[in-house]
This record gives sequence, structure tokens and C-alpha cells, in this order.
Amino acid sequence: MKKNLFSLFSVLLIATLLASPVSAGPGIKFSGGANSVQWNLGSLIAEVALIGGNTDVKVILEASGVPAVTCTNPGSNPAPGQNPPNLSATGAQALLDRTKNGKSPFDVEASPPETLPGSQGGCPNDHWTAHIDFVFWTHARITVTNLAGDTILLVQNYTCTTTRNPDTVSCTAE
Repeated sequence: MKKNLFSLFSVLLIATLLASPVSAGPGIKFSGGANSVQWNLGSLIAEVALIGGNTDVKVILEASGVPAVTCTNPGSNPAPGQNPPNLSATGAQALLDRTKNGKSPFDVEASPPETLPGSQGGCPNDHWTAHIDFVFWTHARITVTNLAGDTILLVQNYTCTTTRNPDTVSCTAE
């Protein structure tokens, strides 16, 4: 009985080790750690280098925040938008020809639309145009996948603080 349990345990342990991502070699990570990402505005831009792994990858930046909106009526008169909803933006960049355990710098940008239908931007109705002047980014996520996008290699969530005058953003890993 003990021999059968030991054999079963050994088979399960070997199967677990073979299926483990750790057995595939070092994983992909940010050079300098999760908080080494440099954040810039334009839209929302994340810059850092990946290290580890030995495959081509896709870096995806998903971001959300509160827009500052100017509404323009059909007579071209501007007015501030009232309570616009959060918006989301996504950007992606493929990193090709990576060398094993080499550094692969990237700068991926998540860009929101320039305008929204009036009612979505906090304007009185859809006859108005909602122009996004600025976004106060609150959350970001960087996901690294294989090129096909069917295998996730790294996911990191961030909480962001954005200021205006001066225009700055800082994001901290969760």
C-alpha cells in the first residue's frame, strides 16, 4: 500500500514539475521590477525594458481614467462637460527578434479617442460634440503575451495619479 501511494505521489510530482512554467526557464519580467516603469503623458505611455524569456512577445497597455471634456454645441459655442464617465484606452506593441535573456525596451501608448458623442461626454445631447482635453488616468495594466495572444506571460496592475498644471502622471504597482 505504501509503495503504491509513494509511486502515485512520485508520478504526480513529476507531472507537476513538467507542467510548471518555472521548468521552462526564467520568465519574463520588467528590468528593475514592476515599479521601474516610467510613465508619461501624451495619452498614457509606459516605458521600460523586459528581461528574460526567449520568445517574441506583445505588450498591451490598458488604461482607464476620468476625462476633462469641452462640449461644443451646433453653434460652435464651447462649455465644460458635466460628469463625463470614465473612459478606457488600449495600446499594443510587438517586440520581435528578442535574444535569450536580453533586454527588450518598449514604449507603448494607450490613446483615448479625441471626441465622444455628446451624451457620452457629459454634454446635454448628441447634437453637441464632446472633445477630450485631458485624461486623469487612475488605473493601468500591462500585459505581456506571446504574439498570438493566447498565452499570458506577465500581468501587472497599477494605480495611477494624474495632475494638471503641471501635467504629470505616476503609477504604482498593485
